[in-house]
Amino acid sequence: MNHAFIVEDTDEFRGLLVQQLHALPHAWEITAFASGAEAMNAVEFLAQPPDIALVDLGLPDAEGADVIRVLHAAFPELPILVISVYAREDKVLEAVRAGAKGYLLKDDEEAIARGVQEALAGNFPISPVVARHLFAVLREDDEATSPIPAIKPSKPRLAPQELRILALIQQGLSYGQVAEDMGLALSTVQSYSRNLYRKLDVHSQTQALARARAEGLIT
Repeated sequence: MNHAFIVEDTDEFRGLLVQQLHALPHAWEITAFASGAEAMNAVEFLAQPPDIALVDLGLPDAEGADVIRVLHAAFPELPILVISVYAREDKVLEAVRAGAKGYLLKDDEEAIARGVQEALAGNFPISPVVARHLFAVLREDDEATSPIPAIKPSKPRLAPQELRILALIQQGLSYGQVAEDMGLALSTVQSYSRNLYRKLDVHSQTQALARARAEGLIT
């Protein structure tokens, strides 16, 4: 029986990952965590390495790259796949440096099952968009001594609704007041907020506003 170690904070997507694994031609034991801190604490209690680890980068309580570092330090040969909404160059490179051996985007669900099989076979699955970023970085850095250079993060792209939410939060409005102003359900505003947190790579309103100002998204 194969053992998968999953770290994904979203219940719906965590359930999707479990379904993808059970659809493969193997029996699976699955250990899943919604918290990065809980996942890192659990690593030291694993009697043997999992067969594969699937790690989200946008965790609410920890950096996904830190989870990858802990797993890689404990089990250097463990195939660790990033399953993320992030395709930014800095996120990709940080995950690779931390020990990831594959990088797949959440919007390509069919590729996830294939990626697991490729990783189990010793390959390094990577989404085409992510691969283009990596090759572009390497081409631009031909004269550098490091094969994986530090680069400037790309500017986040927010939807108009997300920018409107930021502007209203900047005015001091609560989520309930934002929902009323925009004529949306509170749950919809909260969903938009979670998406913009991920895009900005932040975990609070204060951080979101600071990052948005720094990027020139709001004034």
